[in-house]
Amino acid sequence: MKFSELNINDKIIKAIQRKEFTETSLIQEKVIPAALSGKDLVGKSQTGTGKTAAFAIPIIEKTVLGQGVSTLVVVPTRELALQVKEEIASIAFFTGIKSVAVFGGQSINTQLGLLKRKPEIVVGTPGRLLDLISRKVLNLSRIRFLVLDEADKMFDMGFRDDVAKIISFTPKEKQSMVFSATMPSDILELIDLNLRKNKIVFDLSSDNKPVQEVEQFYVMVDKSQKVTALERVLLFDDSKTLVFCRTKRTVDWLERQLSRKRIPVLAIHGDKSQSSRNKIIEEFKRSKNAILVATDVVSRGIHVEDIGNVVNFDFPQETETYLHRIGRTARQGRKGKAISFCVNLMELDSLESVGASNNTIIQQLQ
Repeated sequence: MKFSELNINDKIIKAIQRKEFTETSLIQEKVIPAALSGKDLVGKSQTGTGKTAAFAIPIIEKTVLGQGVSTLVVVPTRELALQVKEEIASIAFFTGIKSVAVFGGQSINTQLGLLKRKPEIVVGTPGRLLDLISRKVLNLSRIRFLVLDEADKMFDMGFRDDVAKIISFTPKEKQSMVFSATMPSDILELIDLNLRKNKIVFDLSSDNKPVQEVEQFYVMVDKSQKVTALERVLLFDDSKTLVFCRTKRTVDWLERQLSRKRIPVLAIHGDKSQSSRNKIIEEFKRSKNAILVATDVVSRGIHVEDIGNVVNFDFPQETETYLHRIGRTARQGRKGKAISFCVNLMELDSLESVGASNNTIIQQLQ
């Protein structure tokens, strides 16, 4: 479906065209009309499917200027808060609707200043939202739209009680949307308690198109030769590349190793300051062939549309982590490549199982 076929105003269409998007993704095609109808929604889908635009477009369409904060989007991490806010701002570009991101790790005074501008949309992490509520500088009594994004991740990080408390500050009559890659029992309980009975549920987790659009490869490599193998991959293909490591220590070590080989590289993990992480992400976005080495702190929270390659320098420990990582490429219909380094047959077996469960052949890189 084309965005122009949706029942949305010309200012939003113009912003979407500015982003060079024409066709909706499957989740956008399903969610946008349902959200425009006012129904509560539950969406289960893989990463990289255009989920943020799916809820942002109908919210922006229905938002009235000048009535204070009417939309709250709760997310698990600082990175995701910034990325969601940027996506919303780009879609609202011609509407005058203001959005802000609030999260820990940044001066609260800076965020207080942003809230004084009376935004219509607030995107935030649970801890900082509760802090602002307790200071009585964030009033949720007029919330018309509530979005819980990456709900399973929030609960995994221990934010279950915080999310419940935040919801308690919002009006009973509102439109709620919950998005989650998985649906464990505690997420289902939250949905039953807080969403209306006539909610619409979209289970798009079986749609493996985002995975199938990624060309997937593996490299059998001795642990001591991984840096050399990565160097070959980077020199062979100069596309924008995201390299995942398991630990912060490995990220720092790999950054040093590549720098010694005169390969320019960016590095990011949870121990870096928020301002530093913001600058690194912006630099990664600007460059056409940048290399970013990262922990899984960005496997969900980075929304960069033109990543050509994802390299699993360290093999992911869980299937879901693998899917989130490779979902950073092949976004919005683009092609992408994922390369996983396997140091033993156990890792190779795990990779082949992931491929089989997603009807995907993972080939050995020649």
